[in-house]
Amino acid sequence: MAAGAVATLKRLWRHNRWLTIAFALTLTLALVFIIRAGVFFVYWQQHRDEPIEGWMTVRYIARSYRVDPKIVRDAVGLPETGPDRRPLVRIAREDGKPLDEMTTGILQAIRADRAARGQPGGTLPAPALSPPGTAPSASSQSSRQP
Repeated sequence: MAAGAVATLKRLWRHNRWLTIAFALTLTLALVFIIRAGVFFVYWQQHRDEPIEGWMTVRYIARSYRVDPKIVRDAVGLPETGPDRRPLVRIAREDGKPLDEMTTGILQAIRADRAARGQPGGTLPAPALSPPGTAPSASSQSSRQP
């Protein structure tokens, strides 16, 4: 069986070289997108309702809590000018608001949205605030199991 497949590939290569190359590239590209989709799926399954930290963006929080980014943007007080890629720490610093006040407002907006949609609010994680410019420690990352 394998010998027949090898012979077929040799014959295709000999007679339809460009078509064989295009087919191989198409298969490779399809495999890349399948792997990429799988990685994204696994990542977001593991990062549901992450405690809000200063390094997170509005879009990241919205994806983690599975809400519309407009809800988070409104809770932060940002205008609708498109996606804002600034982390919460920078938004808070530029607006002159405390970060803990901002995260509390975001969590209240998420709770209100979940109640309006009839979803169980459950217990949302408390904000894990880290000082500006510092990354979360490895011990705090390992202690947050879903």
